[in-house]
Amino acid sequence: MRFVWGKLLSNSEHHSKKAMKRILLLWLSLLCLTTQAQDMGAIREGFIVDKFPKVSFMYHNYAPQVLTKSDFQYLKEGGEERNFDLVVLPENHSQKQQITLFLWEDMAHNGRGQFDFTQKTLSDFFNETNITAKDEIAIAVFNRRKNTPSTLKILTDGFTSDKFLIKQAIRNYQPSRERYPEFPNRSNMYSAIREGLDMLQPMEGAKSIVVFTSGYSMKNSGSDSEAQVLLQAQRLHIPVYIIQYYYKSGVAPESEGFAKSTNGTFGSYMDVASAKVALNNIYSQIRDRYFGHNYKISFKSDAKRGDEARIISLKVKGEEELEQLIPPSFSLKDWIKNNVWWFVGIVLFILALIGLSIWLISSSAVRRKKKMAKLKAGLQDQISASDLKFEDLKRKQESQERKRREEEAQKANEAEQERLENLMRTKNLYPRLQCCIGNDTFNYTINKPRITLGRGKNNDVVLNNDKVSRHHAEIIFTGGGFEIIDNKSTNKVIINGAFFERATLKSGDIICIGEAVITFYV
Repeated sequence: MRFVWGKLLSNSEHHSKKAMKRILLLWLSLLCLTTQAQDMGAIREGFIVDKFPKVSFMYHNYAPQVLTKSDFQYLKEGGEERNFDLVVLPENHSQKQQITLFLWEDMAHNGRGQFDFTQKTLSDFFNETNITAKDEIAIAVFNRRKNTPSTLKILTDGFTSDKFLIKQAIRNYQPSRERYPEFPNRSNMYSAIREGLDMLQPMEGAKSIVVFTSGYSMKNSGSDSEAQVLLQAQRLHIPVYIIQYYYKSGVAPESEGFAKSTNGTFGSYMDVASAKVALNNIYSQIRDRYFGHNYKISFKSDAKRGDEARIISLKVKGEEELEQLIPPSFSLKDWIKNNVWWFVGIVLFILALIGLSIWLISSSAVRRKKKMAKLKAGLQDQISASDLKFEDLKRKQESQERKRREEEAQKANEAEQERLENLMRTKNLYPRLQCCIGNDTFNYTINKPRITLGRGKNNDVVLNNDKVSRHHAEIIFTGGGFEIIDNKSTNKVIINGAFFERATLKSGDIICIGEAVITFYV
């Protein structure tokens, strides 16, 4: 590399530009190789050597199809090929929940081309695709963020399995009118993906993000860093699939590299039919790509016990992975065979130490018994006084420890409340309660992570009704949403006609507390 840079600095301006282009192509090639290697798989667990020289390890692959032994081209130990056994571990991904967030980039700079392409592709897809009860789907639109805390606009009011609601949300959405003369092909795509990752993080199941876009990532415009968002997606193990509307900007190579680095896919399309076929393929592979497949590989090692680490190379579909096998050290049985006289000497020495220890213990036991008899009378009085002092000291220590734990708990609670308040402010989550008691109606805005409801005057929401308990219930913000908790009230909490001790609230839920009717709006 030093030689290459020295040559670049010494060349003319024309040759310097050509060299820079070559370096750029080199970096892109390395990126492609990296993403391909990530997409193939890796040794998930270390080598199992309990049956040495037979060695086993677990290979994990995120490809949606199950690999066969022919896909494993060779296994080498120290450069020499070894015969190996392959066992595909049984898995049933179809029984696991699938959660998919569709991000719809709505840019007005290219007219309705991109909008119509995305709307038609999604409409056709949901018209033809079977959505099961295990499928949770959300549609969110994003554009350039302008002084707003969130890039996303959720069309489906969260995740849902209601196919009619999803299609209605897609059909009713109107295109954006915003135009950007400067860098019209750029967008806040990475900010949108980052917010999508935040939405998916607390959920359980096969999570993924499908992005419909036409532009490049927005740089130097307040957008999130591509590298930071990529690290977050890799850390959460959430694949990102990018479907690009092929417009004047051409194919976006950085978006392609981003998608593949998350174990997702990238495709650029001009017609709806091709995009719909790609989307169907993506949707059918999400569970297998998210959970992947495990393979147990076993072979007989040529190494000896106590040898240095051996390089093991495994080649799968053209990609080679290197790992170190550390042979186990000699066992006690092997050491005894090679050091018989040492072993005999150590055993005799240990037996001598045991005999000496027994003699010393028995002698000292007799002496201690005599001393204990003399001390017993004098210590009896001291024991009573010491017991009193000890109990008093114990009570003080317990009181101090209890006070310390209470202070730590209070600090932890205050820190958690502050974190939740910051999260509510960041996500701009301030739900509204519309309360009706008889002919009286009033509104209350939730502006902190925990509020109380009840008849007592010290509640945040005072419900002046005899059927309402003094401290009837409370609403808390969990970080992912709002929950209502019944405080063991007399008349319980009713949500949409059903009794609940604890439930997650959705916008439009009707809560009955005594004779008070409360509507929850987000």
